[in-house]
Amino acid sequence: MQKRNDFIVKLLEKASIQNGMRVLDVGCATGEVTQIVANKVGDQGEVIGVDMNQDMLHMAEENNQFENVKYIKGDIYNLPKDIGKFDAIVGRRVLMYLPGAYEALNVLKGHLKPNGIFCFQESDAINGGVGADNLPMHQKAIQLVWKTVESEGGDIHIGQKLYILFQKVGVVPVEFISEAVIQTSDDNDLKWLIDIMATRMKERQVVKSSFSIEQFLNDLTNESEKHHSAFIRDMAFGICGKI
Repeated sequence: MQKRNDFIVKLLEKASIQNGMRVLDVGCATGEVTQIVANKVGDQGEVIGVDMNQDMLHMAEENNQFENVKYIKGDIYNLPKDIGKFDAIVGRRVLMYLPGAYEALNVLKGHLKPNGIFCFQESDAINGGVGADNLPMHQKAIQLVWKTVESEGGDIHIGQKLYILFQKVGVVPVEFISEAVIQTSDDNDLKWLIDIMATRMKERQVVKSSFSIEQFLNDLTNESEKHHSAFIRDMAFGICGKI
């Protein structure tokens, strides 16, 4: 089964992220991808992670294991003027949450050096839940997650649009790949996702205010113990290109 970071590691290799590069990680959240990139660029490189959520940035700083990493609070559409130029700009599951992915890429393009690299991984709801016919609670969990993201303005089919987006913004796609994210009833992230998204689900009225997160998580656990099955969690799309 795929591990959480397998796809982004593969994508970064295809994008030729390498030693000595200066890289910007947009929508860095807790810095998971930032750390992977920092390891690839080495001591001679530099990675800056940017995010709007200060709480996420605090966690990123606590998790940081590299001296060549810096985290800043900032808006993708209006980055600090002194942030400079980058050899590459990367992101994971960030474009899907933006009100204007094209506008964001167009702005970010101005922060790339000549022949600079764009590298993005996005999720897509296509085929979500396939193969989980005997896991109805797991299927429900998948749909609750997607409905919440969509209700917040997220584009749950951004993955299929990446190739066109790159072309529109003037970035030549070099690699465009997709993989089904296969999880099992014994090893998946659905309980974790439902737990951290429960408040958002209620705020967006995806579930009723009386929705019991504890009961739902227990139902997922019981179903996992009864049925040992694999299912398609979602589809991961990855694209990298040069200006």
